[in-house]
Amino acid sequence: MFRLRLLAGLTKSARSILIATACLIGLAASITGISRDVDNQLRSLRYEHFPKTPSGQLVLVTIDTPSVKALGAWPWERGQHGALVTALDRAGAKLIAFDVVFDQPATDPRQDQLFAKALSQSRADVYLPAMLENAANGGETHEALPTATLLPYILPISNWVLNDPDQVMRRVPLNVPILGETLPSMAQALAHTHFPDNGRVMIDWAYSPESLPHVSYADVLAGNFPKDFFKGKTVLIGSDTLGIGEQFTVPYHNRTAGMYVHAIAAETLIAGRPIPLKDTPMLLGALLLVGMSIFLKPLWRYTLLGVGLIALCPAQIAIEHYTVFRLDVGPAVFAIGAALLVQALLTMGQAMLDRIMTSAEAGLPNLAAMELQERDPAITIVVCLRNYVETTALLGFSAQGTLLSKIRDRLILAAGHDRIYQIDNHSFAWRSVEEVPEVVASLEGLEALFAPGIQVDNLTVDITLNAGFCETTSLPVHDALPKAVMAATNAITRGVLWERYETDEEEMFWKLSILNEFDQALRRGDVWVAYQPKYNLHTQSIGGAEALIRWTHPERGFIRPDRFVRAIEDAGRIEKLTLYVLQRAIADFAPLGLNIAVNLSMRMLGNNRLEAPLRRLLDAYDMPAERLTLEITESATMADERGITELEALRRLGVNISIDDYGTGQSTLSYLKRLPASELKIDQSFVRQILTSRSDAVLINSTIKLAHELDMRVVAEGVEDQGVMNALAGMECDIIQGYHIGRPVAFAEFVKRYRPRSARDAA
Repeated sequence: MFRLRLLAGLTKSARSILIATACLIGLAASITGISRDVDNQLRSLRYEHFPKTPSGQLVLVTIDTPSVKALGAWPWERGQHGALVTALDRAGAKLIAFDVVFDQPATDPRQDQLFAKALSQSRADVYLPAMLENAANGGETHEALPTATLLPYILPISNWVLNDPDQVMRRVPLNVPILGETLPSMAQALAHTHFPDNGRVMIDWAYSPESLPHVSYADVLAGNFPKDFFKGKTVLIGSDTLGIGEQFTVPYHNRTAGMYVHAIAAETLIAGRPIPLKDTPMLLGALLLVGMSIFLKPLWRYTLLGVGLIALCPAQIAIEHYTVFRLDVGPAVFAIGAALLVQALLTMGQAMLDRIMTSAEAGLPNLAAMELQERDPAITIVVCLRNYVETTALLGFSAQGTLLSKIRDRLILAAGHDRIYQIDNHSFAWRSVEEVPEVVASLEGLEALFAPGIQVDNLTVDITLNAGFCETTSLPVHDALPKAVMAATNAITRGVLWERYETDEEEMFWKLSILNEFDQALRRGDVWVAYQPKYNLHTQSIGGAEALIRWTHPERGFIRPDRFVRAIEDAGRIEKLTLYVLQRAIADFAPLGLNIAVNLSMRMLGNNRLEAPLRRLLDAYDMPAERLTLEITESATMADERGITELEALRRLGVNISIDDYGTGQSTLSYLKRLPASELKIDQSFVRQILTSRSDAVLINSTIKLAHELDMRVVAEGVEDQGVMNALAGMECDIIQGYHIGRPVAFAEFVKRYRPRSARDAA
């Protein structure tokens, strides 16, 4: 159960877990840099599939293999470089830069002089790189400017670069401090930019080294190049052959010479200095997307996150290709990917939880769900289907789910909520926070709810059931449920609709002590009379009430009437109880000017023990006899001639006689003719189905017409909604009662709610 509660807690907190995971993974990826490879791979894709065309302002002169063959082994005489500068100057070059370091004097001083002379006569600006070694290794640093002979005629720059931690060249510095001076980088010099900071520029390797215009060193000296090829251009001279100069690993293009690093960095700056926005915008966007997704259903959540994850890649490519902004999407990819993974795990967990917490027959919440979800103090109720095996044998296995689902729908009406659980293949359970009387009232209505049967595959199935409950609210489900099941089993055995759980000792003690306890309860006031209002449809007002006996035991709580009335009848003490209820009802209602109905046991009739005390009570409280109605149960034992004679005497006194629960017992026309009844009370099992059962509606309508023909009023009980009330009014029913009008309440509460405010109201 602990693992089940943990799984349920995780799935219940799915939204919070989703956001928290996305935030943590995204921030971790941002801080640690573990997502850097994602951005590197995406940029390599851009470099490969979205190449850019160089500006054309930069031209390369390559020290390549043909030049080595033509001019001899490297290094060449510096006079040769002077000749190259002179040729480029004559060809109209605007700026000339060497990616060759001249920090040491030449072996032959005349070569430095020849080179210096060419430099001094050049109209183009000439840039030579300074020496900087081991700057990134933490060891001894070697720094040097170009030799003193050349320095007066050139501008010193830095060709120092630094690989990323994975030894791939992706960025170059803008400025480099050498010997106390800040020198511009080769890329800045070639791009003619003057950014003063020490930032690093991300090289846009969408410019391919092969796409840059270039010509061989030897061809320049030989004059083998197109006319105006160098006119107004920036020229970079550097090595493009193995063994001369440095080689670097770069994105997509693999290994390339150092001169191309500077050239492509310069093209990047010519297009506009890249603005690094890092990973913050994309990460915030991803977290916002995850936050939005939690308000969607799982399928749409997957769709939104999946589309967002896929869109990150083309978004980065498009933004970096068409703008100067550089965005890292790695942390965002990790955040959304983590959210998708967590969502998948939570979906799997929810599916597992659903399988554990639903029944195989109908997919309804089961015992595991009840133990997990019902943890608050409450009364535990169980309903057992008696004829389930026979019913499913008739319908077949495939119809079980439909039948059980429809049964659960009916039970929802009784429980007042939808937390109904199928605890086995023929039992349902739920918990109620209502008091015992309300629980009992809901159970009493089960017969009416299931009376019309259940429609399954064009077949109406009759359902018989019994209920039990455990009123100890402090017990957890796994302790209270077996007790409620035992109570339901006892109800089946006893042939009653419902039963409350009691231990064997309690039950035995109760049977032995009920009469003595009842006498004490009368003296203590534990037995009391509740009044349920009755509504007159003609005057559209409360015209009276029915008196109902109630027993609230100090230890056992609410005791339903059928638990003690039958025992009192069997012991011959029903007269005392009946007179008590009559005395209370007449005393309470005489001053109100309202009618009052009291249930009368058939065992009170035939012995002339009722008329005299009833006459005394009416006289004592000055209550007109016609405002009192005695209800006799139709399903009770048929009255003999003496009983009928006594009823006729009561009727002559002015007291009304009502036939209660009409339709459930042994009524015949001759029975109605024999009894001096003035009122007919239709049982709630018919009334509650008046809107859903055509046969019940027809029976009620015909009964009302028959009663009116016999000069009898008609009372309908069990009215629980406005629709039923309207239907009865349309059939010209006289009086209605039920929860829609009001529940049984103590007299003080009844007066507070329903007492007429004037004599006119009472009339």
